Amino acid sequence: MDGNKDAAKQLKIGKQPRVTGNAMQTNGTQQIEALTQATSLITEQSTSLITGEIKSVTPTNAWVLGTNIRAAMKINPVHERGIRLWLLTEVGRLCKMIDANKTLSTDEELQMCCRAIINDFPALKIEEVRTCFDMIIQGKFGKLYERLKTAEILECLRQYEGEVRAPILERHMHNQKHKELEWSQQHEKTFKKIVDSLDIKTIQNKSDKGLGSRLKKTLGTD
Repeated sequence: MDGNKDAAKQLKIGKQPRVTGNAMQTNGTQQIEALTQATSLITEQSTSLITGEIKSVTPTNAWVLGTNIRAAMKINPVHERGIRLWLLTEVGRLCKMIDANKTLSTDEELQMCCRAIINDFPALKIEEVRTCFDMIIQGKFGKLYERLKTAEILECLRQYEGEVRAPILERHMHNQKHKELEWSQQHEKTFKKIVDSLDIKTIQNKSDKGLGSRLKKTLGTD
């Protein structure tokens, strides 16, 4: 889609090297000549999705390997414009695919919808937008009854958060706790082995060889 290509041009992302340098350097055509470490906030998976190298991701990968929209927009103005353009393209694609009688039909409505998405869902990731919109197209959030306005899109995103993302987060947290417990138990076993392997020798106190000790031995009171 042309919109995705434009978004990719705005971001000038691809296989991104981790480079240390000035915030951003652009020439007259606004092409980025150097990327800063901050650019690494956009993951390789997100880059591939925006540039069209991949079309979709699983909900789990969307959360685990995705890029937070707000974080990506804060990198610099170029990235902010690129992400906004990509989001506008995604909302437009959704409206075109659903083809509802009452839908977003003007640029102003599209922009207002995108602002609402960014403001209402601070934890939303780039990949989750595509994943959720694909699920809407597939009818997985119920019938839309020929209406797809901002309110309906936001409600579907809320359903996505509660029905799709929440279980993923729960499993992720459970796995993290399990890994931490395993590490703690393994660390305890390793430490115990080290302690058990130490050859601890009793050190004779030098004071035992003093006058008092010899006198006790002589008197037989030791």
